[in-house]
Amino acid sequence: MNPWTPLFAATFGWGASAVLTRAILLRGVDTFTLVPLRMGFAMAALGVLMAVTGRFRTRNIEAWKRGLLLGTVGMAVPMTLMTLSLKDLPVSLGGILIALIPIATIAAAHFVVEGERFQAKSLPGLLIALAGSALLVGIGGTTVEGVDNLWRGVLFLTAGVALAGIGGAFSRRFALEIPSDDLVLPQFTVNTVVMFVITPLIFDMDVPAVDTTSWVLIAAVGAVGTTLAFTSFLIAAGMNPARRLALTGYAVPVVAVTLAVIFLGETLTPAIIGGAVLILSGVILAERSTSHVPEPGVATSR
Repeated sequence: MNPWTPLFAATFGWGASAVLTRAILLRGVDTFTLVPLRMGFAMAALGVLMAVTGRFRTRNIEAWKRGLLLGTVGMAVPMTLMTLSLKDLPVSLGGILIALIPIATIAAAHFVVEGERFQAKSLPGLLIALAGSALLVGIGGTTVEGVDNLWRGVLFLTAGVALAGIGGAFSRRFALEIPSDDLVLPQFTVNTVVMFVITPLIFDMDVPAVDTTSWVLIAAVGAVGTTLAFTSFLIAAGMNPARRLALTGYAVPVVAVTLAVIFLGETLTPAIIGGAVLILSGVILAERSTSHVPEPGVATSR
């Protein structure tokens, strides 16, 4: 397989995820109905993938223990928070702010991953990315129509990005200890259990309100935006160096915003474009200034 193929698949999957999620929410499906159903379809797609490829099966007890953390902190909670944020934020804002996850991962890795400490040379990139965020939200957010609760959306998204960064840091740490293929099934399983067991105890799931079109979109975001994206990245991690893997983080917002303009009719303003350029430039600079331990799967999945 060409090493670029799974990279493109992961980039497209994550980019499409934000657009599909926004489209589903605009059809009136509640977050706490969407997220569990999404993971149901994601688990089904993972089961098909496991049957076809023979990958991602595991009886590794240590992998299941680590899956408890990755499935909750690294997947279930940030996925829910980011979905909540897209009720208030168009993809032209939310999809770009999600690009800050690599910055959050760098910060969390300082405390979680041995040998990966935050370095002063990464600070300029961090400041540039934060300046882009301020421009995007402070000016860009006021120029987007249909944004009624901008700061609520930003709050949910910021919390989701922070937790996704922590999850990413633990993924890096665990990938040094356990083959990353072994972590996929535990992470997906724990996430699905949390969504279908715990979520309905706290929030109402209104499944009868989901129409046929929404079911199709939910199936797509589960299979394409979740299973395809996560598993493709892990396959790519076994075939590509860390610097090439980082390209997905830079490209996903571009794909997401492009799809949002085409399919959701969102409009880009100079402030949004300027904020996006600053954020992506800052993330790239910070990533290239940081000495990483191997990315998940690079040293361990083979």
